Amino acid sequence: MLIPKYWAQHKQRFESLETSSNPSKQATIKRYGWSDISQSEALSHAKLRVSEAHKRWLAGEDILRRERREEYNEGNGIPIREEIISEHDFPENKLSNNSAAVTKLIVTRNSYGAQVANVDNIAIIDVDNDDLLRHIYPDDYDHHGFMPAFLVNQSNPTTKIKVWAFVIVFILIASVIAWLGLSWLWLLAVMIGVTVYLWQQASVKDKARAQKYADDAASLLPYMTDLIKKRIANHPTESFRLYQTPAGFRIIATHDVVLPSDRLVAEWFAYFHADTNYVRLCQVQQCFRARITAKPWRMNEVEDNRLAKDIPAKDFWFDFEDTEVERSIEQRQDALKARKQWMADYDKYAKNYRACRYVENFSGKETVDRNTAATQAIDAFIEWHDRVCQEEKNLEMA
Repeated sequence: MLIPKYWAQHKQRFESLETSSNPSKQATIKRYGWSDISQSEALSHAKLRVSEAHKRWLAGEDILRRERREEYNEGNGIPIREEIISEHDFPENKLSNNSAAVTKLIVTRNSYGAQVANVDNIAIIDVDNDDLLRHIYPDDYDHHGFMPAFLVNQSNPTTKIKVWAFVIVFILIASVIAWLGLSWLWLLAVMIGVTVYLWQQASVKDKARAQKYADDAASLLPYMTDLIKKRIANHPTESFRLYQTPAGFRIIATHDVVLPSDRLVAEWFAYFHADTNYVRLCQVQQCFRARITAKPWRMNEVEDNRLAKDIPAKDFWFDFEDTEVERSIEQRQDALKARKQWMADYDKYAKNYRACRYVENFSGKETVDRNTAATQAIDAFIEWHDRVCQEEKNLEMA
């Protein structure tokens, strides 16, 4: 897994010398550095990466000047930049001499404050409702997965006719008013009436769209269970554990350990229509991820303004050696104090929510013996996962 303990960033301004063929030019290059050894090693790595980028820039290469922070890695080779909260091994007793059967787990806190489980060899498949809706109902949902195409006005001939009819009526009324010298209040009254009518029509369409989405979303659980049943019918050695999340599904393979780079995992991702960004991150970072605490904006306390949506001091654990942000020691301490308070509030409110809901376990007819080292590690992880997600508690999902 590519989840370093220490991070730093370095920024430096460069200027190339003017020559007879090329004028002088300037560039400010910022790079992140990381290490599992120390903060100073991370800063040295950041400086090295800046130096390498500078050489490419001098050679005329069009480089990325400032690396950006992304929640989901876009294939730029930068590991997960999240604070490490804890580390675990499954099984904890490590009785097996087979290192491949030992599962490594790292719990991190992501950019919006939720805790995430990162596991190296237990397949977790994240599926979004919107992706499934787009796949099952391709004629009703666009590429975003949430806009029913049948309600888009531009594709509705009846709506176009109504619009042109209103335009013509307005022109006629304006012509009559101008010819008779009547008050323009008549036109205003007609416009208000038409506006009210159109508003009512839009409300009806919004309700129809919301109802269709709800009905289609309700059909996803039976669809997913049938999909898993078909899979294990054709692959009787496989078994899966299905969970429902606030906006989709989580599937955990429970028959054996497997690496994200394995061809079988890519097959599962495609078969179950896994989230594209999630698939990319798993492959680049060589781990599977599962959010185990609530998303802040889904908690009622956020709506009551008891918890800010943005976590303070997101970069508190980075080592800086640049002048990008001028901050006094006092400002830094205030930011860290605000972050500490945010964490305390979040942890207090997150106890009232569960991250997912267990649905069912699906096992093929030829699944392996549950006493193997690999399945013992999986069983231990499942027990831990369900406990920290508060899956068994009758709580609202968030």
